[in-house]
Amino acid sequence: MKLSIIIPVYNAEQYLQKCLESVSNQNLSEHNYEIFCINDGSTDNSLSILNHFQKENFSLKVISTENKGPAYARNIGLENAEGKYVTFLDSDDQIYPNALDKILAKLEEENIEILYPIIHFFDEKDNLLERSKVEKDSKITTGLLQERRTLPATFYRRQIVGDIRFPEEVLVGEDTVFNALVQSKAKHVSFAEIPYYKYLVRPNSLSKKAITEEGYQGFINAIHILDEYKIKHFSAENKDAQKYFDKVILVFITRIVELHILPNLYKPKYTELKKLLNDKGYWYLAKAIAEKYPYFDSSFSKFVMYQKKIIFKTKVYQLIQKLKP
Repeated sequence: MKLSIIIPVYNAEQYLQKCLESVSNQNLSEHNYEIFCINDGSTDNSLSILNHFQKENFSLKVISTENKGPAYARNIGLENAEGKYVTFLDSDDQIYPNALDKILAKLEEENIEILYPIIHFFDEKDNLLERSKVEKDSKITTGLLQERRTLPATFYRRQIVGDIRFPEEVLVGEDTVFNALVQSKAKHVSFAEIPYYKYLVRPNSLSKKAITEEGYQGFINAIHILDEYKIKHFSAENKDAQKYFDKVILVFITRIVELHILPNLYKPKYTELKKLLNDKGYWYLAKAIAEKYPYFDSSFSKFVMYQKKIIFKTKVYQLIQKLKP
């Protein structure tokens, strides 16, 4: 078995048929790849669509669970996957016809452990919005030195994934954590100029989850997980690992600042975040935040004073614009 494709499915009846058809529209033998659809407690017709499609495609395997989220669903897929390589597909997205054989050929011929092919971003009317940036003839480098790009359009050698799983205690950004941990282990990572993934850009409920208390705690959990993994698997003298994990941890620090501190200038979360970063020796990353949000690395009072000044200036400017003849 060359490839396992894992698709978490939750109330996706509007998009699921086209998603599954795109996976089947490949010039690979059905013996060379398997499709795991994890029905994550759907309450619409998603399961009926899966069952109907399964009758026509023996490589499709359906596993139903109670609703526990995409991290749990993907982990179920990983536990059952038998392919040499594994990739993930969201149930509202599609892949281009006959792309898989080109990608598998590159993985095999160049001994690549993680590969990032091209993503095209579309709106609901099928208008192309954006194309992912890929360097021509991308070099193969170690995971610590290669640029990262998170799910879903990523191919992993299952051996390099090992026992790493999606952290279910991270509500939003669990894919970022998973990708960062796996790539840190890899020795052969690259991008590929192979059009592969059609990503549907639409209002996403995950953005709403990010601003909840559970979303905030998930960001805190992500920082803990990344830091503990780095300490366990890399020496303190490994500067490449330090820079690599700093970048990922900074992603979650930024989300906390922008989604949970800035909107209401909320001091308790500022204090909690500062303590966490001080305790783990990451407060120096606050300087990167301060480049965008001045005085964040100074004190909360200075930070708030500056932000209020910016808010006041913005309101004055907007008022002036309204009063213009």
